[in-house]
Amino acid sequence: MKNLLTDSELSAFAEQLAMILHSGISTVEGVLIMRDDTPPGPGKDILDEVYQSLEETGDLSEALQKTEVFPEYFIRMTQIAERSGTLEDVMTSLSAYYSRQSMLMRSIRDALTYPLILLTMLFAVLIVLMTQVMPVFREVFNQLGIEMTGISATVFRISGAVQRVSAVLLVVVVILVIASLVMLRTGKGAPALISAVTSLPLGRRIMRLLATSRFCKALALSLHSGLDMGESFELANSLTKHDDFEKSVKQASDLMDQGNDLSSALRDAGIITGLNARMVTIGFRTGTAEIALDQISDNCQEEADVRIQSAVNMLEPALTAILSVLTGLILVSVMLPLLGVMANIG
Repeated sequence: MKNLLTDSELSAFAEQLAMILHSGISTVEGVLIMRDDTPPGPGKDILDEVYQSLEETGDLSEALQKTEVFPEYFIRMTQIAERSGTLEDVMTSLSAYYSRQSMLMRSIRDALTYPLILLTMLFAVLIVLMTQVMPVFREVFNQLGIEMTGISATVFRISGAVQRVSAVLLVVVVILVIASLVMLRTGKGAPALISAVTSLPLGRRIMRLLATSRFCKALALSLHSGLDMGESFELANSLTKHDDFEKSVKQASDLMDQGNDLSSALRDAGIITGLNARMVTIGFRTGTAEIALDQISDNCQEEADVRIQSAVNMLEPALTAILSVLTGLILVSVMLPLLGVMANIG
């Protein structure tokens, strides 16, 4: 299976195609120009494949799908754009979307690099304490005839276990850290990064916001193309990739079948609430529903970006706190018996 294009590559492709379309050049000629201006390599091969398919079918979304390097969201949005005659606008929108995604991924990579290095250093300190320092204290306590109890006994038992597997443990940690840093630096691990961040408790809200953003953006384009509401819902819902959100869309569709207007159905199904619901209501009354849905999509995307960044920023203090507590427990397990010895001597 081929690797998908990175966010920056998708943004560049969409931006160039939008500029070409804006100048009045056809899609086929535009892709040909892009291909001829691209140096030999994988990029040129992809554009050549797109151009050949376009010459045969004239369908850009189908041509993109055949390459197997464009994500489904890009392809489906292109499909809607071709049907609505808004390909230039959609390419501009996709360029901005993937540019924002690329900046977010870069920010996440930069934010996660230091915690990973910090985690490695602190873990190395713990390994040294458990495998080099603790055995010395255990030997001293044994010679003094001090019996370990409570936290001290537990920590010393863990120290013994860690000492037996320290070499294997160290190799595993080094491999994991190197693999993580490579993933962060290459950018190919973006989906894994998002998955890791959104697996936190905050993640459910983030995924909901991203689903809402994609749904509203696709729905706005579908309505602009003149598609009926049922087909618009189906196309928009296919891009969400969120089980709970799909249930909400189904509920909204059922409410519309019962005679509710779009804004009421979206609000009652919990897809949009508060000010956003009011924006859609006013938009339908004034004939600017597409603009309202576009604005809601942008607002949800921006909020999701902020929440993802906040989740990443929480990792560093959380890791520091956890490892500080562990180090403190080790020191306390040593100091308590020593204090007991000193008290007896006194």
